[in-house]
Amino acid sequence: MKSWVKIPLLVLALAPVYGLAENVTCVSLEYPPLIQKNASGKVEGLAVDVVSSVFSKLGQTVEVEVYPWARSLSLVKDGERDCIFTIFRSAEREQFLDFNKESIIPQLVYLYGKKGGTATFSGDWDAMKGHKFGTVIGINYGPVFEKAKPTLAIDEVKTLDQNFRKLVSGRTDFVPSNLYTATFTLGQPESKDYAGDVVKLPTLVDSVPSYIAFSKAKKLTALRDKFDVEFKKFLASGEYKKLLDKYKIESTPELTKFLRPS
Repeated sequence: MKSWVKIPLLVLALAPVYGLAENVTCVSLEYPPLIQKNASGKVEGLAVDVVSSVFSKLGQTVEVEVYPWARSLSLVKDGERDCIFTIFRSAEREQFLDFNKESIIPQLVYLYGKKGGTATFSGDWDAMKGHKFGTVIGINYGPVFEKAKPTLAIDEVKTLDQNFRKLVSGRTDFVPSNLYTATFTLGQPESKDYAGDVVKLPTLVDSVPSYIAFSKAKKLTALRDKFDVEFKKFLASGEYKKLLDKYKIESTPELTKFLRPS
């Protein structure tokens, strides 16, 4: 009788906690310096470091795989992968994703102009009519810019580097970009010939929260909730600020506020 009782108790003790996985597999797109592959093919970046650090605090390892964005969304929707980051919240995506409550990275969008140029930005989009904006094909710059976009003169190209070169040569007046990608692009060796002539205009265009989200098909709400709790601790510890310094991300009032939530 005693041995009959011990067997199911042992099985229960060894069974994994429902909704918690020791090894987590996330997906994303390549988006330097947040997510990128190094020369050896390893996925790294600011967002990767943030997510990996938080999971490490939970005693879990995370593997990050890079795919085209549509493929990444499909994998988590079908339950073939556990999570996806960094991702904007939408009603459509909430049908198949459990978003964490805390934004893991605010996507800070600014306009960039030519050093010494006369073009300015105060937040008044009506005053921007007649100026040419260089954008990247397929990139969403947040709801504020996207709302104004139909009224603006837009010149689309394939890369941010191309846009910055056109800006410096006078073929466009403004280039919108999130802070992280602009910082990364301007810091590349191939940008040295023009980087000093590009300036970030001081007025913020938009701050869009971006998240990590977990596959509803995998029923990982317990893991999501634990991630949120540990992320808040990570943010308060000062470790996040060290990662921003590591990737040479410019400190802005918006980032300072993010690092010190009320």
